[in-house]
Amino acid sequence: MRDAAIVEIGVRETATFCQFAEFAYSKIDDSGSPDPTAAFFFIHAFVGYCSTVAHLLLSEEIAPHAGGQTIAQLLEVPHDDRIRLGSIGEINEHYDQRLVRGLAMRGEVEKILDRNVGDRDAFEQEFSIFLMHYDPSVHVLTELEEEIDLARLYSEVANIRKRASAWLTGNAVLQDRPAEVTIPPDKPGS
Repeated sequence: MRDAAIVEIGVRETATFCQFAEFAYSKIDDSGSPDPTAAFFFIHAFVGYCSTVAHLLLSEEIAPHAGGQTIAQLLEVPHDDRIRLGSIGEINEHYDQRLVRGLAMRGEVEKILDRNVGDRDAFEQEFSIFLMHYDPSVHVLTELEEEIDLARLYSEVANIRKRASAWLTGNAVLQDRPAEVTIPPDKPGS
């Protein structure tokens, strides 16, 4: 029973973090603010949740409890999913290393293009580097010159959540208590 519970909770958490990622993605273009901070907040929340999903899918801690299979294998997540490949997990985890590598590969940099929203070509300048740029017309984040197709990640996350939900329908053994919200009393100082 202990192994089954560990696997089930791993699959449940995978579905939960997929749902969080889907919510964050839905808010990226929804801020209505001329300040790009909101868009980048939700972009990084989305990518962070995708990273957590990648870690759960490939967990070597959970696999021994699932007969040696990863959650990705249990859910039959396509092999070419960027999330399954685990590369999305590197985005936030080793940002410092990517920053140094990106600047070293770029050569001479005189201008930093950071937190811009719009057509990338409109911002491109000689001797510049994109730290963060988001093009909402194609849903692509450029971070340290690496392009990340957020729409593709969203499709993958939605597919993984559907697979996790289907797996839980046929395999869940733990009692499920619906999520609820308890409103805390006023916080001191607010």
